[in-house]
Amino acid sequence: MDTNVRRREFLAGTGGIGAVSVAGCTGFSVEESDEAQNGAGSVAVVSQHELATEAGLEVLEDGGTAADAAVAVACALSVVEPWFSSALGGGTWALYYDAEDEEITSLDGVGPVGSEASPEEYEERAERAGMHQAVVPGAWDGWMLWLEEYGELDLDAVLEPAIETAREGYPASPELRSWLENEADEIDDRPDAAEIYHSDGDLLEEGDTVYQEEMADTFGALADAADEQGDEDRSDAIQAARDYFYRGPIAEEIVEFSDEHDGYLTLSDFEAFEAEIVDPLSIEYDDDVDVYQNPPNSQGITQLLALNTLKEYDFDDLDSTDADAVHLQAEAIKLAFADRYHHVGDPERVDVPVEELLDDEYAADQAERIEMDSAVEWPFDSGLEEDPVSSVGNADHTTTFHVVDGDGNAAAVTTSLGAQFLVVGDTGIHINNRMRMLSVEDDDPNQLTPGYKVRHTSNPYMAVRDGQPYILGGNTGVDTQPQGQTQQFLHVHEFGHDAQAAIDHPRFVSTAFPSTDVPWEAENTLEMEAEYPEDVREELADRGHDVVDAPSVGSATMIVLEEDGESLETGAEPRISTAEGEVTEPETD
Repeated sequence: MDTNVRRREFLAGTGGIGAVSVAGCTGFSVEESDEAQNGAGSVAVVSQHELATEAGLEVLEDGGTAADAAVAVACALSVVEPWFSSALGGGTWALYYDAEDEEITSLDGVGPVGSEASPEEYEERAERAGMHQAVVPGAWDGWMLWLEEYGELDLDAVLEPAIETAREGYPASPELRSWLENEADEIDDRPDAAEIYHSDGDLLEEGDTVYQEEMADTFGALADAADEQGDEDRSDAIQAARDYFYRGPIAEEIVEFSDEHDGYLTLSDFEAFEAEIVDPLSIEYDDDVDVYQNPPNSQGITQLLALNTLKEYDFDDLDSTDADAVHLQAEAIKLAFADRYHHVGDPERVDVPVEELLDDEYAADQAERIEMDSAVEWPFDSGLEEDPVSSVGNADHTTTFHVVDGDGNAAAVTTSLGAQFLVVGDTGIHINNRMRMLSVEDDDPNQLTPGYKVRHTSNPYMAVRDGQPYILGGNTGVDTQPQGQTQQFLHVHEFGHDAQAAIDHPRFVSTAFPSTDVPWEAENTLEMEAEYPEDVREELADRGHDVVDAPSVGSATMIVLEEDGESLETGAEPRISTAEGEVTEPETD
């Protein structure tokens, strides 16, 4: 079969690889540019809900940094998108560019499996909803780390927009109504959730006012705990809020609820937990662009593996909807997910061969495995021979958002709940069900192990150009995340789309690998949105792809910084009615 694809005639340099899971405030420094280009005072926020975007902008206007604004957005989303994420009950991976130090760090705000869990006991109820699905919620400790390291404002100022929205209420979106219908039976069986989402005994309708008063009380109690430290030491105030959550009343209420509902969490699990700021991973995509991702236990390396393979090809003669372009991306994504399946887990539990996986020679070898006239199907092997060595004996419930402040600091965030409407008593906290993304099989690098972390699907990315932020991006949806992000990056960098066009662009999703989610099966399909031309779908089918209509492609957001460093573009998800991105230019006299 004739194609328009040719391999690039250059050898890319070795990308930088940060150490995995390094405790403390460390980072990966990017190359300095001749002139600092930090947006010249422009700011941008994009999220999946307009009220959260407004919360971020409000905090920036009050003098907050990108970190302050990101925490404000995350807490506001907890209120208005409670089925997607929770700053109180979920987990977070995020990337931060510190303009002053010209450094990128990664935030691991993911908690471990409860100490009372076991693969044998969990397997019997792996497909049932409930408190037994919850891991220690790590997001709150992660957000407090960001405020301490990169923030300027007091906690009460950061939480004020979320508290105000929760108390005054907000209109139920079409998406919220849809999720309420999907989970109606579960909500009916959960009095704490029904109290929020029922009105006169019936589910809230689109446009009805939603109140999250108990969540507001919990945010308020955390702000009060910080405020009680006074103005003497901001770090002590933030630590007080961390302790109130993990070594105080909130942990006690969650564990009591867990005990009552057959969960696995203990007070010692909370007391021992601390989020970490760690080194990211990166590859050099071309001479002036590097792409950064979150290290394991995040699945972020999957996107880097796909891009490392794809950089071996020349896209100059291709359109973004061409069959060759889709086929190349799909095959590279399959190879990347095979590596994820065979090698990636919690690096405290298994040895993840990060350097070998991101080596340029390995990427070139992977590119050689792609056949332009045929599609591979699962099962197939990783390109690495060795298996991970143990160090010890498609629903979409995620949200992504991004912030750039006037000093050039930048935050790329994907934060996740993984559950819907399981509310912990009178705390207002919606708790995660992340356990469903763990394997129960022996020798699986993502096997359920008490005290260790799930291979977390959240993995926002950040591309830098000549040492300065270029693209902040994310795509939600379990295994969809690195796939949508790979497409998103290429739409901008290879195909020349602006930020909104890249988000609007139709997406595809491969399922030619075992799913992260229970029941962990490989379907070997290529799910494509309807906007792809029929002749492209037919040509892909001729190459062996089992093309089906895409039931879900997640949701996506993006910020792109132009080469002059002074222009910002946002891309907000058109598939969600509430998504909004906004750029604010500096005032001039």
